[in-house]
Amino acid sequence: MTKKKLNKTYLSIIVLVVLLAVIVAAVYVSQPKREIGVKAGDIFTYKMTGDIVVPSDDVAVPENFLDIDNIEYYRVEITKVEYPMVSYTESTQFKNGTNFSFDDTINVESGATMSGGFWGVFITNLTVGNLARPDVTDGITINSTETRTYLDGKRQTNFMRAEAVFYDVEDPALSRTYNVYTYIYVDRQLGILVELTDMKMYSDPQIMLTVKMELISSNVLQVS
Repeated sequence: MTKKKLNKTYLSIIVLVVLLAVIVAAVYVSQPKREIGVKAGDIFTYKMTGDIVVPSDDVAVPENFLDIDNIEYYRVEITKVEYPMVSYTESTQFKNGTNFSFDDTINVESGATMSGGFWGVFITNLTVGNLARPDVTDGITINSTETRTYLDGKRQTNFMRAEAVFYDVEDPALSRTYNVYTYIYVDRQLGILVELTDMKMYSDPQIMLTVKMELISSNVLQVS
């Protein structure tokens, strides 16, 4: 190989290395620093409502779904933050005075909770295209960012959409499925859920169950 050809080969290798370095740097920059925005003592109170669409009055609806409209409020109080874990007390206050509370912990990187409780805590400052849960490589991503106006000013809110199909565990033959469409809004700075719409659509019989959850008060955000 001539000296001229060797120079061209080395030049090509150098260019390739530089390009790879630029690509790696770009990927690194696009990933937000993994931080938690909530802190111990933060309280978030939500309003929950349920809506049912059925073809006739004699169609059976899951009994636990009917309880949703009996909820006065649902509250999450952060008790401990130690990355990537966030511990909290989850309370459901019913209109008849009954209160159900328990403690749980969530891993913000995977979204896994210890006892199946509140999952609406995320890493802060995620941007469009980022994974909502960095440890779940095939999970949902941030679809868009919008601005919401609160009493204490404007804040950015991340939007995520998820769709899935599940088997109905109440069907002994497990032949019945239902579709779930979930729309999630999260305060970008705090990484906390501010609004949720969860729709379950059954095909046989045709039933649509919708649960809505909306932040109504907090000691961190002046919602109203």
